[in-house]
Amino acid sequence: MIEKLSRVFEKLPPEHRDIMREAFNILIEEVINAVIKDNERIWQSIEKIWQTMKEGFERQEKENERIWQNIEKIWQAIEELRKDMKEGFERQEKENQRIWQNIERIWQSIEKLENTIKEGFEKQEKENEKIWQAIKEGFERQAQENEKIWQAIKEGFEKQEKENQSIWQAIEEDRKANQKHFKRLDRKLTALGARWGLMAEGTFRAGLKTIIEDLGYIVQNITFFDDEGYVFLKPSQIEIDIIIKDGRKTAVEIKSSVSEGDVITFERKVRLYEKKSNIKIDKKIILTPFANNKAIEIAKSLGIEIVEELKE
Repeated sequence: MIEKLSRVFEKLPPEHRDIMREAFNILIEEVINAVIKDNERIWQSIEKIWQTMKEGFERQEKENERIWQNIEKIWQAIEELRKDMKEGFERQEKENQRIWQNIERIWQSIEKLENTIKEGFEKQEKENEKIWQAIKEGFERQAQENEKIWQAIKEGFEKQEKENQSIWQAIEEDRKANQKHFKRLDRKLTALGARWGLMAEGTFRAGLKTIIEDLGYIVQNITFFDDEGYVFLKPSQIEIDIIIKDGRKTAVEIKSSVSEGDVITFERKVRLYEKKSNIKIDKKIILTPFANNKAIEIAKSLGIEIVEELKE
């Protein structure tokens, strides 16, 4: 660069060369001085930076020292953990060996159990075969026995049917005989009515009792107390006549005349008697020389027979 400046100065007029050289030297000196001052500031800055970096490096070195110490502790912990894991794996390996040994024994026991179950099922299958054979033979014997039973039942029903026919025939004959008895009874009652006229009901009942007992009937005059007031709507002494022949029971009411209320009262007497005595009445009869049409209609609806006269 100086050579270039010298060539430049050579081109200047002689009278200007020294002035320019002196001016340039002054300029160079000023520049150098400025550079020196700047360099001092730069070095001061660099010194500060270096000091800061040095302090930073020292702190980093200390921090690194702590890091390496912690890393060392970590490595120690890892080493201890590795040892523990190694010991744990060794213990686990031994435990696994014991487990597999136990599993092997379990499988052996299961195999023995399967063999035992298989043998048991085979035995049970044979036993079941015997049982089913016995059941089959039992059903066959039972079928034969049932056939005999059904044959006996069939014969029994046939015998019972014949017996029932005989019973119904006897009942029919008994009914016809009863009709004859009631006709005789009617004739005797008519004779009594003609002889004595309208007698008191109690006297007529006593006479009737004597007559029908001569015909083979049993007459019961029953009295009991109606404490609930079912018949007369208040607690009362109840009286009812029962005629019995061959086990059949007939309730009889004797009235000089019969109204609707008399029919209903008689029906209540019978029902209360059946309830208290637990005895079923087979037939209900009202004997009277007179009954109005309404009373007869109600009596029919209740299954009560009103006898005003018996025709031949």
